[in-house]
Order: sequence, then C-alpha cells, then structure tokens
Amino acid sequence: MGATLRAVAEDAGVSQSTASKVLNGRADVSSKTKERVLRSAADLGYNARRRARHRANSVLILFDDLISPYSLSVLSGATEAAMRLGQSLVVERMLTEDGELQGLTKPWFDTVSARGIGALVTVTTPMTEREQQWCAEAGIALVVVDPIGETTSSTVSISATNWAGGREATQHLLDLGHRRIGFLNGPPASQPARERLHGYTSALTDAGIAFDPDLVLGDVYAVEPSLAAAHELLALPDPPTAVFASSDASALGALRAAMERGMSVPRDLSVVGFDDTLMARWAPIPLTTVYQPLVEMGKVAVERVLTLADDPDAFSHPFQLETHLIVRKTTGPLIGQATG
Repeated sequence: MGATLRAVAEDAGVSQSTASKVLNGRADVSSKTKERVLRSAADLGYNARRRARHRANSVLILFDDLISPYSLSVLSGATEAAMRLGQSLVVERMLTEDGELQGLTKPWFDTVSARGIGALVTVTTPMTEREQQWCAEAGIALVVVDPIGETTSSTVSISATNWAGGREATQHLLDLGHRRIGFLNGPPASQPARERLHGYTSALTDAGIAFDPDLVLGDVYAVEPSLAAAHELLALPDPPTAVFASSDASALGALRAAMERGMSVPRDLSVVGFDDTLMARWAPIPLTTVYQPLVEMGKVAVERVLTLADDPDAFSHPFQLETHLIVRKTTGPLIGQATG
C-alpha cells in the first residue's frame, strides 16, 4: 500500500491540509511548497487515488442502526442534501445481523477510500480518537452527528442545543409546580445525553432544588429499557410527579409504565421527551417534547463534509442547531399546588 497523506506531509515538513491542497491542485500554495510536497509524494509512492478523492461524488453515511425515527429523520435530510448537490449517498450501518456493533478498523477506512468515497458522516456511531486518525490518514473527510465518545479538536460535529433543550424541558415542568422530576438518561458516552442531563441539573439548581441521583436512571434511547427504568422511578418511596426523558423513545417507555401502573397522564404524571420524531405525534397521548431539527442536521452534515472534502481547512468547530419546546398533552400542573 502506498504512503499516506500524513507521511507525505511529514516528509515535506508541512501540515496535512497544505499537502492536501497541493495534491488536489489548489492554487493558494507557494511554488516552493508545491515542489517540496510533490517531491515527497513521488519519493514515497503516494497513491494517486487519494489525490483524486475530492473529486469523488460519493458520501458514506454510517449509522449505529437504522430502525429509529431519529435515524430515519437524519437520513431524510442527508438524502435531500445529496440529491440537491448531485452527490451519491451510500448508506451503511454498524450493527451486524447478530446485533453486535462492528468495529471500525484501519483496513475498513482504507477500503472505503479505495471505493472512491472521500467523505464520511457518522450518526450516533462510537468512534475513538484512533479511528478518527485512521479516517484522516485514509484521506477521508469526516463529520460526526451527535457523537458517541470524545472527538478530536479537528473533528467537525453536528448536533442540537442539547443543554438549552434539557434546561427548557425541566423549566417547563418546574413552572407547572413539579419539584420531584425524574430523568431518563441516554448512553453514558453520548455527548448529547450528557448535555441534556446538565441542562436538567442546571434548571433544578437555579430553582433551589437539590440534585437527587435516585431520580436519574437509564442508559439507552429505547422504549423497553426505559419502561423498566420508569417503573423503578415510580416505585420509589417518594416517586417523581414528572419525568423528563432524554429521547422520545424513552418518553414512550415512561408513558407505558404510567399506564401499566394505572396512572393518568398528565394528572398523575407529567412526561416530556426529546427529539420530536413522528413517535411523539403518534403516541397514545400526544407527547410534550423538545424539538431538535433532525432533518436539518442531516442536510448540514452532508453539506459540511463535502466542503471539508474540498478544503480541509474550511472549519473545525462544532455546529449546534436550535431546539425548542413543543407543549402537547403529556404535561400538566401538579395537582393541589400553585404554579406561579
């Protein structure tokens, strides 16, 4: 296998982005630098297919799985952007037929590059810093949507204003008079889940309410596990009168738990979700939830990764799209208490 872009850059004494500009025929590089990079590429046997990656018309979008309304909404936006820009969109998932997440190996990234794919969007897909480095070494532009795990300083991420959304959801319940507010959490490694939890705790703190760890349960965006977690919350000696779930799927679990316990929503329990997927509108009781622009996130991810494929120096900061609360039928005032 030929040398990587990183090896060429190191041999020429320039940054990877500068080496990329030279090898893709960009004019904004000095003649001496061009000569040095091209000499290093020739000496090291740099593979020409990598130099052509920015002209590839394929984007790979990779999901952990493709069964949730969340994933399908992001995919809808990505497809729309790819069609508008005249790009091919390749869709894959990490989940195997056995239900296991396959790892992203260095040969996997090299194979993706060999297929002529110069841009990768990952959606709620676990990626280590080493895997992000392999992606760069393979000459593939990367954008991550709602990252799982830590991203490098140069990795572009797309997400929503999760902290603000978590705070707004919790404040809505506080304004209705609720003081015992449960929280159904998402995956511990999920940055959006952590931000939503921090928004929840921030609103409680500002209201003078001490954080109670017994009121925080759950570790996945799924109905069945959240159903069990909600039952555990509602079985506490001093149960919550409201639950903020960090996804619509988790909120449905809370609704089911309340119904199975003979509780009336929102009279006996108020529930707020997060996402505003079709699931929220089709719930047995229309769900109060935090809207995040999932379709727009998919669009922006494709637009940004194609820009990066053309110019690695275009940007390196995260993008956050605005959330807002949508009040429907699952939240109401705490019975017997003023809501001023």
